[in-house]
Amino acid sequence: MKNFLLLALIGSLTLGACSSGNQQNTETSEAVAPARVSNLSPKEFQEKSANGVILDVRTPGEVAQGKIPNAIVIDYYQSNFLEKALEIPKDQEIFIYCAVGARSLEAAQLLTQQGYTKVNHLQGGIQAWYQQGFPITQE
Repeated sequence: MKNFLLLALIGSLTLGACSSGNQQNTETSEAVAPARVSNLSPKEFQEKSANGVILDVRTPGEVAQGKIPNAIVIDYYQSNFLEKALEIPKDQEIFIYCAVGARSLEAAQLLTQQGYTKVNHLQGGIQAWYQQGFPITQE
C-alpha cells in the first residue's frame, strides 16, 4: 500500500510539473509572437484607410500611372526603404499597397518584424483597387 501511495504521489507531481511547464512556454510564445498583417479587400481598405497612413511601395514609373489619393510613396526596391519607412510612427495604422500585392505583402511583413502592430495590406494591389472602381490620382 505504501508503494502504491508513493507511486501515486510521484505521478501527480510529475504531471503537475509537466503541465505548468507547458503553460509557461505557451505564454512566452504568445508574448513574443510578431504582429500579423491584415489582408484587406479593396472595399475594406478604402473604408478603413482614412484613419491611417497609406503607403505606396511601387517604383516611380508605376506611381506616375496613378496612385491612391493621399498615399505616401516609398519605393520598396530602394536601398533606403526601411530607413524611410521607420519614420512612420509605430502607433500609426499603416495601409500598404503595390501593383498586385506581392511586394506590399513583403513590405508589410518587414514592418511587423520592426515592431509595427497595425499593418494592413491591400489584396490584389492597386489593380484590384482600380477594378473595383475606387479613385486613382495622378500627382
